[in-house]
Amino acid sequence: MAMDNLDFLAACRWLDDNYLNSISAQPRSRRRPSTIQQTLPVPVQSSSHGMAPEVYGWILDQSPLSASGRAYLQRRAFSAETIAHFRVGQIGDRTSLFRRALSAFGMPRLEEAGLVMQGRYGPLLCLPSNYLLFPFLQDGTVTYLQARRADDGKEYRWFCPAKLLPPPYNLDALAKPGSTITICEGITDVLSAHELGMLPIGLLGAMRNLGTDIIDRLIGRNVAIFADADRSGRSLAKRLSDRLAARGITVVTKQLPPEVNDLNDYLRSRRGIA
Repeated sequence: MAMDNLDFLAACRWLDDNYLNSISAQPRSRRRPSTIQQTLPVPVQSSSHGMAPEVYGWILDQSPLSASGRAYLQRRAFSAETIAHFRVGQIGDRTSLFRRALSAFGMPRLEEAGLVMQGRYGPLLCLPSNYLLFPFLQDGTVTYLQARRADDGKEYRWFCPAKLLPPPYNLDALAKPGSTITICEGITDVLSAHELGMLPIGLLGAMRNLGTDIIDRLIGRNVAIFADADRSGRSLAKRLSDRLAARGITVVTKQLPPEVNDLNDYLRSRRGIA
């Protein structure tokens, strides 16, 4: 509700459409979701990102990529160069890492960085053991972290700092030369676009917007949008395309082949990986 500025019923419909395959027996209204203004408690926004770079950087330094994580990334068709470029790490033992982090920074600092969650037996690190760790880098500084399961399981795939919405991913691409910036959904699609020779940035989850400061940096370039092949992805592409075009930016929405759902599916099909 807070992140997409929806009322309760519209948020329920969105969850039903995107995750429950519209199995509800109730008749569905065709009206567009209503919005509410200034009435919902909003989680900490992107202005807080970068407030704990030394903590995030320390966590990443303590979390080298293991053989299991590297094997999973290679099954997703990511090369050693791409893995190194994005500095992908992997959480080891969550309990041990949490103890060392407490010793290095103290509980208040870790809570401020969104790295603490309440478990059954007390506080623990919000990033689970063995999860892949993707740093958000700006000029070499780690401004945010997101963790992902290092297997193909569907439950609890992603974890991020508590109450801190993810900013756009790979903003360092905006500082590189190139006529076209690619915008896609999610971290794995950003890595896939990089593998395919693009300059990509990613929009994650409900943080599906670009700030005006980022849009300003896109002026004078072309933008290619690769959204997921679902209703949510089509909505994102339309909304973002309209907003960029209103600023005079040339935008093309790319269509993936019908047999793939996202850029990583496309990359794996190109590489012959099932």
